[in-house]
Amino acid sequence: MSAIEQRIEELKEEVKTLMFSTNDLAENLTLVDDLHRLGIYYHFEDEIREAIRCINDHVEDGINDIRLVALRFRLLRQEGYAVSPGMFNKFKDSEGKFKQELSYDVEGLIQMYEASMLGTNDEPILEEAMDFSRGHMERMLEVGEEPHSAQIRRALETPFHRGMRRLEARLYIPVYAKSKSCNTTLLELAKLDFNHLQSIHRDEIQSFSVWWKELGLMNNLPFFRDRLAECYFWSLGVWLEPRYSTERLFIAKLVNIITVLDDMYDAYGTIEELQLFTNVIERWDFQDVDGLPEYMRIFLNVFAIFMAEIEEELRKKGTLRHKHYIIETFKPLVRAYFQEAVWTNTGYKPIFEEYINVSLMSCAYPMFISVSLCLAAEDLSIDTLDCLLSMPKILKASGILCRIMDDLVSYEFERQRKHVDTCLEICMRDEGITEQEALAKLNKMVENAWKDINKECLNPFPSRKHLNMLALNYTRMMEVIYKHEDSYTNPEGQMKENIALLLVRPIEE
Repeated sequence: MSAIEQRIEELKEEVKTLMFSTNDLAENLTLVDDLHRLGIYYHFEDEIREAIRCINDHVEDGINDIRLVALRFRLLRQEGYAVSPGMFNKFKDSEGKFKQELSYDVEGLIQMYEASMLGTNDEPILEEAMDFSRGHMERMLEVGEEPHSAQIRRALETPFHRGMRRLEARLYIPVYAKSKSCNTTLLELAKLDFNHLQSIHRDEIQSFSVWWKELGLMNNLPFFRDRLAECYFWSLGVWLEPRYSTERLFIAKLVNIITVLDDMYDAYGTIEELQLFTNVIERWDFQDVDGLPEYMRIFLNVFAIFMAEIEEELRKKGTLRHKHYIIETFKPLVRAYFQEAVWTNTGYKPIFEEYINVSLMSCAYPMFISVSLCLAAEDLSIDTLDCLLSMPKILKASGILCRIMDDLVSYEFERQRKHVDTCLEICMRDEGITEQEALAKLNKMVENAWKDINKECLNPFPSRKHLNMLALNYTRMMEVIYKHEDSYTNPEGQMKENIALLLVRPIEE
């Protein structure tokens, strides 16, 4: 054990002692929130679980501080407790509107807005809380004299619930260091842990790079997007913990391979070649490649090597039965890719529902989430595995959100080449509405998908918890990569800065 690792262990013990030193609700709420925001929550999973149980048992009727009520609600929902949002009614006036006095409570407004992000489709009071808090927070930014401006701006840009956990920690640690409530033990642990994890992640991306270069795909298939760092960044959003190193590398490899596959269907292969290739995947026989062009044979060879690595990993874990489900998740993906290629080739104009049903598969999120679950979880029941193939609601919601957000930022680019229409164009055409009206409708669908995901994360069955967390983390990555631009295809802007923050620049001691 290195000196840094030893110091981290010492600090962890100090924090564990701190967590059981008080019964004060406000202190416990703040501590649990800080552990999450500082990115060190994974060291204290048992302690957080116990703290949340105690927080849930604490009757909130006597709490009249909007900050604490909203924080308690968010933390409980975050841990899967289906607590009622009715607790916010106490902050309404006789006309059923939120009291104006709340508009001056900056920290309360921020927590209120953050809490509203965990709402479901049948909770209008959280919609009201969102509109109320957001309106007043935006007004404060316009005035420009608010000392909490940075916190307000960050919450409005990326609410914590929707943020990539590793990136949120990187941005929060310097803010926490300057706060009046900063705990020096937590701060030291957060800095050491971030830098320690960064060194681990650097080693992993180096290993990933060597693996990719040895395959030689870049030299033989010049048409695809080479996004090595971006693929690893994506996997880092799914798992940041050291114990998931193997799974993280597999997902980085998978994202890279699927990028090649996507480009092959989207921009390179002829319809005849793609039909033959799709048939090979459907049969899952990589030796039967008669008629395939050389570039497809090269890709299949790499894909077969990757699948052999997955099979070996499953064998080591004693979960070889998961292989069948991994294979079956690839088949709907290539079917969807091929369907879109046919639409493009023939000039067919799908209706909106038809497009969504195909494109929520072609976005690859249902496949990514399912493969991730099969790689990481060792106690999956047959019912849970079978569920993956029946498109459970959380996979559908994540896929729809992924497709719409991707389409909205790549709309202008796709118009410049031969490509199936985006959901924006189809929505405008089908409903005879303007671009602005279509944008509003699609953004509403994104919000509804988030609410569906929130609802599924309140599922009481333990067997779904791992699936829900994976779907949630993958969906969070859409907020990071596709909120304002397609920074995966065009990584020179914010993507480059985010990668530097997480993989290049350590936090100064």
